[in-house]
Amino acid sequence: MRKILLTTTALVALGGVTAASALDISGFQRFEYQSWDDTATTESGGNNDTQFADYNRVVFSHSVTGDSGMSASGYYRINNWAEAYQDISVSNDLGTFSFGNYTTPGGFMYNSHLYNGTFRVATGQTFSGVMTSASAAIADGATTNSVNYTMPSVGGLSAMASFMDAGTSSAADASEVYVAYAGSTGDVGFRVHGGIANGADSTGTNNDEQENNEYGINIDTGAIGVRMSRAEKSTKNTAGNSTAKIEANEYALTYKASDDLTLGVVVLDSKDKLDTTNNPKLDQTVIAANYFIMPGLRIQASTIDFDYEGATNNSGSAMNLALRIDF
Repeated sequence: MRKILLTTTALVALGGVTAASALDISGFQRFEYQSWDDTATTESGGNNDTQFADYNRVVFSHSVTGDSGMSASGYYRINNWAEAYQDISVSNDLGTFSFGNYTTPGGFMYNSHLYNGTFRVATGQTFSGVMTSASAAIADGATTNSVNYTMPSVGGLSAMASFMDAGTSSAADASEVYVAYAGSTGDVGFRVHGGIANGADSTGTNNDEQENNEYGINIDTGAIGVRMSRAEKSTKNTAGNSTAKIEANEYALTYKASDDLTLGVVVLDSKDKLDTTNNPKLDQTVIAANYFIMPGLRIQASTIDFDYEGATNNSGSAMNLALRIDF
């Protein structure tokens, strides 16, 4: 992480601030080789099932603290110079209040390894009507702003609540509430969590009201970690009837072989039990590794086997090999 110190004189010139703040710049760069083989596509015309891919992230953050003990922080993240997230947070004894499109319960309190980027998982495929991770968060995209409250942790109990105002008829206002409890018994640590995420009909007549939920448990003992998650995304029409109910179960086993090497197996199954036309269903197994060559430089590797049933059945495998440098 690189820290840039701004002098008091410069801050006063910019906005009359009387105390210097430090701007932290962090992020990472990733270059990746991807390969996949699927039954749904016949390659022709020079196309193939391999590619090089890159991903870049830059984060700007800073914080200030007042004499009363109140603190405030700013956060701005750019992904691939196209997708941006921002947040202003103010904290005191009552908790943290956040304003922006970054801090949301669904974006912070889930426990999906497929969603959180612990391992690089890419199949080169699009699977319609299913979830590719057990994360039911809605409206966590880069275009949606929210007001979020995070309570102080009390005896291992934590909670977050968020209201998102889309400000447009093409997206729904949404609310999220998540609760988690963490503790330990002997050498075994655990965390259980659950959350709901609801979204209004985007236009009032679009038949796309959302009622989603997610819950799971983490268990860690020594170098071994176990995670189990379940998510459900329900879509309702204006009459209040469910038109889609996508379910996902995710099971993960990780092993920290050393300070530098983490190995993992993640199994996912997802389906929409209300879609009796296409009967979409996905089964996926990931075997992955995350290895630090040295601090700040890592290799991420994974193999994925997938079996999808839907309007167009598709099964196959994929492989990813990525070099990532953090700064």
